[in-house]
Amino acid sequence: MIRMADKNGDGQVAFDEFYRMITGGRDPPAGLGSAVRQSIMGAESINLEGLANGVVGSSKKAPQKLLSGPDVVKARKDKRKALDEFARDNFLKLESIKLAHRRFQRVDKKKSGVMDYTEFCEVLQVEPSVQCEAVFKMYDNNNSGLIDAKELMIALNNFTG
Repeated sequence: MIRMADKNGDGQVAFDEFYRMITGGRDPPAGLGSAVRQSIMGAESINLEGLANGVVGSSKKAPQKLLSGPDVVKARKDKRKALDEFARDNFLKLESIKLAHRRFQRVDKKKSGVMDYTEFCEVLQVEPSVQCEAVFKMYDNNNSGLIDAKELMIALNNFTG
């Protein structure tokens, strides 16, 4: 059921994905659900005009077009492959992901729930690399330089063995 609604392949169902599933594919009205996005990513990173027009991205950067059809499937497979390779190459297992989440909770003094690339490497205890940066950028949907730590941990947990 989750895979049916999870159009971006991150291992969880976002509000927009849920709304589209429940309403038969209709886009949510502009602003609906934005309070949750603002509490996670900060008000300045949400492009409400872009959401109303079917694009996502930061208000400071060029918006990205939403994927559909075969592009969604390809993006999901690419993301899964990248996460599998990242986990394998860095010896990430379920227990190390749990420990990484606990490390993040200790370093997240402001309780923002987001991390930058340096924190990403520290929390997962991996050396910065092209591969690490690519995985980080997969989850930096609005090009803000920050990713939702919970989303990443859930995805790593779902896509790693």
